[in-house]
Amino acid sequence: MREFDLLKIVEEFFGNEEVEVPAGKHDAAYLRIGKKLIVVSCDTVNEKSDFPPFMLPEEMGHMAVAVTLSDLAACGAKPLYFLSSISMKTADDEFFRKLLIGMRGLASRYGVKVVGGDIDFSSTLTIVGFAVGEAERIVTRAGAKPGENVYVTNPTGKAELCLEMLKRGLKRDELPYAESLYTPEPRINEGMRIAEYAGAMTDISDSLAISAHLIARSSGVRIVFDSLPLQHLEGHTENPLEVALYGGGDFELLFTAKNSGDGIKIGRVERGEGVYVKVNSELEEVEFRGYSHF
Repeated sequence: MREFDLLKIVEEFFGNEEVEVPAGKHDAAYLRIGKKLIVVSCDTVNEKSDFPPFMLPEEMGHMAVAVTLSDLAACGAKPLYFLSSISMKTADDEFFRKLLIGMRGLASRYGVKVVGGDIDFSSTLTIVGFAVGEAERIVTRAGAKPGENVYVTNPTGKAELCLEMLKRGLKRDELPYAESLYTPEPRINEGMRIAEYAGAMTDISDSLAISAHLIARSSGVRIVFDSLPLQHLEGHTENPLEVALYGGGDFELLFTAKNSGDGIKIGRVERGEGVYVKVNSELEEVEFRGYSHF
């Protein structure tokens, strides 16, 4: 997981900037501007590591917005503005228009104004998104407390399952959860509700396992999964637990709270360290493993 080693270097350089929550501490940065709590984040997608087979240009544009807004959702922020830097291999008008149609579709669904960006040439199609939002309170990965429960907004593993099925030779129309892979939905509305009471929260773009470890490490606690939903994966893969724990691309929210009317209860927070899952009444350690760009 070299990506996370590099993020530690980023935190080494910029983790002490005088802002509410600086780089490396959460999915996005919190800034205080006047009386407003502003949240900013950027994310990158490219054709080599983020666009699955059979993906349409409109869905690529959707994905570029979704990954960035998901970081704001993990802060409970209302997204306000979006910019993008698009690097293309050729100046293809029709392809470019379709990218922007996808961006506009998702942005407009959440009242986000697309206010500009940059266009450049690259040998690899790459889209960098930058989003600005506003939050009511600070919630990060560091607030989980023993005695809280662990929740997820929806069952995980759907995107990874579909990706595995494509690798096995299945076509797009044969996938059970194609929308989870091609047009994932950032949990903006859920995040704003959950942020009102959550102890800790993060999104699950890399894997449920990685997100749980990040909360456990930041909060100094142990997380135990004792009721992971797997029924949606059974019959499609030989190891549903592996896919649910270590699959990437879910765009769900993982959070802790005493009680919650949002999401699905999947575990608990305890004193200690690490992440564990109950398998046949026995606890097994969950690895720090999932999707990585390196």
